[in-house]
Amino acid sequence: MSRRTFLATSSCVVTLPALVTQAQEQTAPLRFGVITDLHQDIIPDAPDRLRAFVEAMTLANVDFICQLGDFCIPKPANQPLMKIWNAFPGPKYHVLGNHDMDAGYKPQVTAEFYGMPARYYAFSAKGVRFIVLDGNEPGGQKSGYARYIGPDQIAWLKTELEKSSEPVIVLIHQPLETDSGIENHAAIQKILEGTLSNKSPVVAVFAGHLHQDYVRPVNGIPYIQINSAAYHWMGDQFAHESYSPEIHKQHPHLKSTCPYQDPLWAMVTVDLAGRTLKIEGLKTTWVGQSPWELGATEKSHPPEIVRPAISDQQVSLIR
Repeated sequence: MSRRTFLATSSCVVTLPALVTQAQEQTAPLRFGVITDLHQDIIPDAPDRLRAFVEAMTLANVDFICQLGDFCIPKPANQPLMKIWNAFPGPKYHVLGNHDMDAGYKPQVTAEFYGMPARYYAFSAKGVRFIVLDGNEPGGQKSGYARYIGPDQIAWLKTELEKSSEPVIVLIHQPLETDSGIENHAAIQKILEGTLSNKSPVVAVFAGHLHQDYVRPVNGIPYIQINSAAYHWMGDQFAHESYSPEIHKQHPHLKSTCPYQDPLWAMVTVDLAGRTLKIEGLKTTWVGQSPWELGATEKSHPPEIVRPAISDQQVSLIR
């Protein structure tokens, strides 16, 4: 997909809360690029997908780029991927995903490999405060990958929100508005909504993990699910080959996916003066069979959110 196509594609507009008073400090709108769930260790052309994103964001001259997790495990063989990422000339931010610690790597090792200041941290850009959370902490009750935010991080989050004089955007891998995401998401949502302190500077939450495409407003906060850059996960029950046998032999987990023909990412524009948050995304097609051609039902894989796209949407919300 060409850069011209990217710049002309979809948008989602979200009205920010009345607490935004920093508009006079933002001389120009903030623009950043976001990509997630690249899955270097599953998809065969992840470097090419990332390179296309970095080149497009460099051309667009965005203020920074970020990735929302499931990027790559911190093995030496993935250093070339990091070199592609680091070719972006501006600031670059990472979020830890659950698969970034596959093969037994510890979260801190992955964070250091990425060059993150910590597993969770905060930064500011053009009058907007960004809070990066780590949803991979122990403490949950379900089996499988950890999907939890522990007490120390919760205390840090509360402090960050209480002291922020700027509107806040939260970046996290696992969603915070659904049981398919963070296990203790209800408690975190109350903190983000200001239920416990009667005030909240949070204007939006961005997440990945589900490889879906939607915006869900909950109690005045838009929860924005950014689709995977690479594929939709189907599982072993839908195992099939979308590429050549040679490629599938080299990438054994690829058979459990429905890959996207072209990479997906989004460019986000935050305009405090206009009190809008705009998302421009990409659309592509499936490689090979779609989930429903493989036998999936629309109930289990709703086509309105399971699609090879970051879609056209407009949402107007006032808290």
